[in-house]
Amino acid sequence: MTQPGLPPQPVSRSVVVVLGSGRSGTSLLMQVLAALGMRVSEEMIEARRDNPRGFHEDARIVRIQADLLRQLGAWPYHPLPADWLDAPATATAARALQDVLHDRLGRDQGTWGFKDPRTASFLPLWRRLFAAEGVTPRYVLAQREPGSIIRSFREAYATDGGMAERVWLRRTCDALWHTRADCHLVHYEDWFVRAREVTEDLARFTGLGEGAAVSLETLVRPDLNRSGGAGHVLRDPHARALNAALESCRGDAFDRERLLQTVETCRRHMDEHPAPVR
Repeated sequence: MTQPGLPPQPVSRSVVVVLGSGRSGTSLLMQVLAALGMRVSEEMIEARRDNPRGFHEDARIVRIQADLLRQLGAWPYHPLPADWLDAPATATAARALQDVLHDRLGRDQGTWGFKDPRTASFLPLWRRLFAAEGVTPRYVLAQREPGSIIRSFREAYATDGGMAERVWLRRTCDALWHTRADCHLVHYEDWFVRAREVTEDLARFTGLGEGAAVSLETLVRPDLNRSGGAGHVLRDPHARALNAALESCRGDAFDRERLLQTVETCRRHMDEHPAPVR
């Protein structure tokens, strides 16, 4: 019980944050989590030709983070400015995101979750917001064979292969670094060989409903099993090193310190050799 004269302490609430580079299986992951009982936003980004089943992204969060990225003059394949957390644009975005949290969490006590590829870079800001709101975040990172991601980027956005590779490397490193790898990794390819096990592991990690209650047949369809990356060789040796390190990391029982050593090397390399702005 709160002592007289003291302000009430925030109640701990759980939020599932789905992270990924984009084109990495985050939409499928959101659908499975929703089937497990996770609440999703009512204001969603509309489906498009390149993602006919929908992006499953909160439209307000996407708009706020996209605007912040532009106002900071940043690009998905570059680090954010060193002082971005103290920028006026960040303060404005923080207030807007806090309003979103109040709205999404104020409806009931069920677990709510969201995803937007930009979130990986803005995690230091989100961590401040979560702490202020008494929120316990559970981070889930969607990983996919990078060649498939790069091909999908090129087809959907006409992105140069080198830039797509850099986006994957930057966002994956940001997600792991800012969470200190305290996250649950889901490999897209695993959905097509052990979907039930992946779902049950997700249910355990997130505290959502039992995986056995979910009908996966309508979600994990055979036509989604597109490797698509055959023939693409990662150009950057650091990207290859990170991909190799991630291959043995599944769920949340893996050597975090070893993975973070690779991430730290990749981040230092990207900071010292930034990609040209295009």
